[in-house]
Amino acid sequence: MSENSNNPFSMGQITADLYMADAAIKKAETLSSKAGKFYRGLAGYHLQQAAEKLIKIQIYDSGIEVNDSKMYRHSLDDLMTYAESIGIELLVPKWVNTKKYVITSWEAEGRYDLHFVVRMDTLKRCYEELNQWREELSNSKKS
Repeated sequence: MSENSNNPFSMGQITADLYMADAAIKKAETLSSKAGKFYRGLAGYHLQQAAEKLIKIQIYDSGIEVNDSKMYRHSLDDLMTYAESIGIELLVPKWVNTKKYVITSWEAEGRYDLHFVVRMDTLKRCYEELNQWREELSNSKKS
C-alpha cells in the first residue's frame, strides 16, 4: 500500500483510537455493569472510529480519485460499498464484515441511547480483530 499525500488519516490515529478503546475496556472491567456502561460506550466509539479509519485509509491510499462527499460517512457498510463501486478491493477481516452494522452503531448509540447495550465480549473481540487488521495494513504499507 503506497503513501498518499492526500490521505488525511494515519496509522498513528488508528493506534490512538485502539489505545483509547483498550483503556476504556480495562476501566469498564473494574466497574459494575451499570457503572461501566459509559466506558463500554466510549470503547465502542473508539473501535468504530478505528474501523472507519482502517477503511478510509485504504480508499485514500488506492490512488483512485475520491469523492470526498462519499467519505463523510460513519457507516462501515456505506464506505465499503463506495470503495467497491470505484473498484477498490479492501482488506477487511471477515469478522468485521459480519459485525459492520453493530460496529457502526457504536459511533453514537453506544454513548447516547440509554437502552443500547454494548457487550464486553464483543468489544474485546473487536479490539483484537482491529488491532490485527491495523498490523496487517501497516505491514502491507511497508512492502
